[in-house]
Amino acid sequence: MMKLYFSPGACSLADHIALLEVGAKFETEAVDMRTKRTASGEDFRTINPKGYVPALVLDDCEVLTENIAVLDWIAEQYPQLRRHGSLSRTRQLEMLAFISTEIHRAFKPMWHAGGEAEKQAARETVAGLLAFTAARMQGDYLFGQDLSAADCYLFVMLRWAEKFGIATPDALLRLQRRMERRPSVRTALEREDASSHRNRPSAPAETGVTENAGQNRFEQPLRDDAIAAAYYRPEDGALVFIHTEVPSEFAGHGVATALARGTFDLLRQSGRKAVLKCPFMVRFAIAHPEYGDVVIG
Repeated sequence: MMKLYFSPGACSLADHIALLEVGAKFETEAVDMRTKRTASGEDFRTINPKGYVPALVLDDCEVLTENIAVLDWIAEQYPQLRRHGSLSRTRQLEMLAFISTEIHRAFKPMWHAGGEAEKQAARETVAGLLAFTAARMQGDYLFGQDLSAADCYLFVMLRWAEKFGIATPDALLRLQRRMERRPSVRTALEREDASSHRNRPSAPAETGVTENAGQNRFEQPLRDDAIAAAYYRPEDGALVFIHTEVPSEFAGHGVATALARGTFDLLRQSGRKAVLKCPFMVRFAIAHPEYGDVVIG
């Protein structure tokens, strides 16, 4: 399953909204941009060496970074998120590049402790860029009556403009309010708000992961009767891992990572080897080469 690494309220919100809008199956994990640590405690730079969001891990474990690239990929997989007609992809890339290199970049003094004169100049620059954008709208959204990937990115910029008290044209304010009513936007905002306030659970005890051989799984006890589980099948003297399952209420807490770590530690202690078919386990092994002695395929 795909996984989106995001930081609450950052530009990665655009990708979060776009994926929800098209009904894609994906997981999310928050990143602390100060410490460069994910919610599960991993060094985010092992996933994206640039150290910033978004990062989208695809089903084949390829990693996409940069909003333009991620949103373009989503729109290519789900064409309902791109402009209709001739030059469809090109026009959307044109708008994504404008939002990224002009509008997004212009906010830098507000986010990075610029002086008041610098911030005021930035506000005026952003206001002018938003006015330019509004004059080129082709309907309720940038390219007409349908939402595009570029609208998802622009929405984040409009939220930032609101946060910093920047004058926004009425047409873009209407677009912003229209988007705020979309289920995909409400869900993304609720999830990101929850992740920013969620208390990270205590690290599991070293003996927390156990093997339930009768059920062909390794288990991590959570709360009450809930467990996370890594399922396997014995094959040719090894364990073939086929699925990792974490209850939805524990998603984003790093439970799956703790389970994988405990599982691999137990395999190492017992001298057994793992063959990985589960996409999450594959990603974990790539991110943690220290378990290379346990994984044989």
